[in-house]
Amino acid sequence: MKDCLFCKIVKGDVSSYKVYEDENVYAFLDVANDVYGHTLVVPKKHYENLMDCPDRTLGKIMASVKKIGNHFVNDCGFEGYNTFNNNGKSAEQAIMHLHFHIYPRKTNDGIKISQDFGKQEKSLEEISKELYFEDEKTEKLDFSSYREECDVLYTDGACSGNPGKGGYGGVYLPKLNSNLECQEFSGGDDNTTNNRMELMAVIEGLKLIEDKEESGFKEKGEKVKVYSDSAYVVNAFNQNWLNNWKKNGWRSSGGGEVLNIDLWKELLSLTEKREVEFIKVKGHSDNALNNRCDALATSYYKE
Repeated sequence: MKDCLFCKIVKGDVSSYKVYEDENVYAFLDVANDVYGHTLVVPKKHYENLMDCPDRTLGKIMASVKKIGNHFVNDCGFEGYNTFNNNGKSAEQAIMHLHFHIYPRKTNDGIKISQDFGKQEKSLEEISKELYFEDEKTEKLDFSSYREECDVLYTDGACSGNPGKGGYGGVYLPKLNSNLECQEFSGGDDNTTNNRMELMAVIEGLKLIEDKEESGFKEKGEKVKVYSDSAYVVNAFNQNWLNNWKKNGWRSSGGGEVLNIDLWKELLSLTEKREVEFIKVKGHSDNALNNRCDALATSYYKE
């Protein structure tokens, strides 16, 4: 937004003392300099506050907030941290660009965040009745019948315009007799291509499995089957395109540079850790899982 201070800081038009930056957020020291290390974390894309920030984007922002706070504890000698944000002018939001405050903390540092608000006149029972709500009922899809002897990923990518705003989606199905549950995942980019989203879907699916391994929920290096309707992805592995590209210095048979090298290299590094079988499925047909992945992918750029 043209007149937003934080947008100007993100773009570098206004100077700041940077603490951290990734593709989603920019973090810098608050000019108030009231608490040592008081950091503001702002999304690079302008959202006024939590109320208009998409859930998927918010999840990425919060992951970065956690990363920064954990860095203060693990690498900077702090013992904990406070995080908070204000939404709306009535809630004392001063800059109308979504942001989170992080206060690094140590025992007996003299900082008092909590405040005594006194006692409400209404009982908790009364307040609960006034505020309680239930989420809209949504049909829970049961994909358990699609489970196999090994872990399975169904993936898809989509793009509104090519290039344009795109999304990816996937469904993870743990192997038979696993205690893990089936899980959906999705994401996207405001300026991308369909092929990049197809690749990202597989990459994020394999990363999801890797995260479960690192967390001790499953054994490492087990086989995965990947079902995709992308000939671009499947043929690269099954028709030896990738090996030929690597031998030719990441150049195609026509001599031009292979597109999406960054994603191909990332995907290769993930497939080297386990046996991955790629299987082509027909898109937009009667495959319930492929259709679900398509819905997840397209929902990103439709939201």
